[in-house]
Amino acid sequence: MKEHRIQTRLGQISVAVDERGTDIPLVFMHGVFLDKSLWADCSSSITGRTHIYIDMPAHGVSSNVGHDWSLNDCVEMFMHILNELGITRCIVIGHSWGSMTALRAASRYPSHFAALGLFNMPFKRSVGMGRLAFTLQKLMTGFPRFYAKQAAKSLYTKQMLSARPEFSVSMQERLAKRPSREISRVIDAVILNAEDATHLLNILKVPALAIIGESDYVGVPPSMKTVTVPGGHISPHEAPAETRLAIEQVLKLAALVPNNQMQPTGYAGG
Repeated sequence: MKEHRIQTRLGQISVAVDERGTDIPLVFMHGVFLDKSLWADCSSSITGRTHIYIDMPAHGVSSNVGHDWSLNDCVEMFMHILNELGITRCIVIGHSWGSMTALRAASRYPSHFAALGLFNMPFKRSVGMGRLAFTLQKLMTGFPRFYAKQAAKSLYTKQMLSARPEFSVSMQERLAKRPSREISRVIDAVILNAEDATHLLNILKVPALAIIGESDYVGVPPSMKTVTVPGGHISPHEAPAETRLAIEQVLKLAALVPNNQMQPTGYAGG
C-alpha cells in the first residue's frame, strides 16, 4: 500500500493506493466522522484490481481545511486527485458523504466513471425538524467526544454498538483530534447546505447501484436499482459480507458499459 499526500483546495488529502492488476481501478470514499479504514474488509485481493482509498477533508490523516467549503468544492477536490494520480476512468464505491460526492462528480463528468456503488447516500435536502435537529447538534461540536458518542448512536444500530463498542470509541477519538470549527464546517457542507440531489438521480448516465440499511434514514433513491442490507447507516461496518457482494454487482455493471464510452471528456484537471 502506497500513501500519497495530494495538495488540494480542501487541504492536503491522504490517498492510499493498493496497486493490483490492469483493470479499471476502484476508488473508495467514506462518510462523515469515519476514515479510509471503513473499507478494511474490501481489500484489492477480493477484486484483483487496484484500490484507492481516500481520507476525506478534515478526516483520517488528511489535513484540516481551514475555511468554509461546499460539496461542489469536494467534487473538484476528487477530480483533482484523480488527475494527479493519472486516473482517467474508475469505479467509485462511496459511503454517505463519499456517495454524495461520487454522484455529483459522475453527473458532471460521466465519461470518467464506469460505475458507482452508492452506499447509504443522503439525496434529499435536510428540511423541517430534521434540519433543526442537525442545527442544534452542531452546538455540541465544542464537546467533540460527547457529540461523537451521540452521532454514533444515530448512525449505527443499537445492536451493532453493543457488539462493537469500539466503533463509537474510534469515532470519539477521531473527532477529538479536530477543531470544533472543522467539525462544524463538515456538518454545514455535507448536511445543512447540501442541495437536493433527486434530479441528479433521474438524469444520471453512469450505471449505479444504491445500497441502504434496513433502518437507514436516507430512503430509497428513485430511478436506481437498490439493495437493502441489515443494519443502519454504516453498511460497510454493519453488513460487511453484503457490502462485498454489492461491490461485485457494481463491477458487473461496469462490465456492461460499451467500449465507445471509454474516452473521458470534460475535466482538464488543475
